[in-house]
Amino acid sequence: MKDPTARFFAIGALLFVVHRSVAGDERAIVVTPGVKADLQRKFRDHNGRPPTPAELEQALSDWKRDEALYREALLERLDRDDPTIRTVLADKVRARAALTVPARQPSDAELERWLASHPELYEAKRRFDYESVTFPKAEGSPSELRDTYERALSEGKDPRTLGRPIVGGNLNSEILRQRLGPQLSEFVMRLPPGRWERFENESNLLLVRLKGVEGGVLPSLAEVRPRVVADLLAAERQQAVDRAVQAIVERFRFEEPK
Repeated sequence: MKDPTARFFAIGALLFVVHRSVAGDERAIVVTPGVKADLQRKFRDHNGRPPTPAELEQALSDWKRDEALYREALLERLDRDDPTIRTVLADKVRARAALTVPARQPSDAELERWLASHPELYEAKRRFDYESVTFPKAEGSPSELRDTYERALSEGKDPRTLGRPIVGGNLNSEILRQRLGPQLSEFVMRLPPGRWERFENESNLLLVRLKGVEGGVLPSLAEVRPRVVADLLAAERQQAVDRAVQAIVERFRFEEPK
């Protein structure tokens, strides 16, 4: 073949044939028996019965449409520089790594160690049952009024009969801080139960009593075993995923242009 132009097109056609035979047609989508079986299974799982031929044909038509759109998006490189797709693909790699973690049943010793080292996950929140009486500094002689009230209490008088409002509640530490502020709430949580104690801030003199504390006790393993098993295995799975992710990261070289 002496014509250079003809030779050029002949070589191009040959390269096209070779590429097609090696890489396959980029727009050829193979509908395997596995695809149809998967569509049948999904239909049966969703509807509780196998699909009719017409329903299976419609499901297959929908699959072909979505697969064609997916392949077209890849050909146009729409998966690049899209943060949503980037996150989805990264999450799929993490999920695949999680599936490689073998199932196992932790021993009682392992569960006891986990429970002891993570008490905050299983303890009921402590609740502080308190009450307080306020003597505003804006009132006349708040110190004398508090002294009088305190003497009445020491004489065994019922505080409900002494003519001043009693404010209190049975609250966990978080709500207690929100209601009383940091200083008074910390004071309440440190009080020994049962005694009225004096407290003062910028605006008021107070008498405060901690009636009791509930919760804050670590349950036994028997009481929380299912939660402990789930938490321990979840932590191990996360550690395995983290190791797998780090191994993938180390396969790459990151360069920053000068």
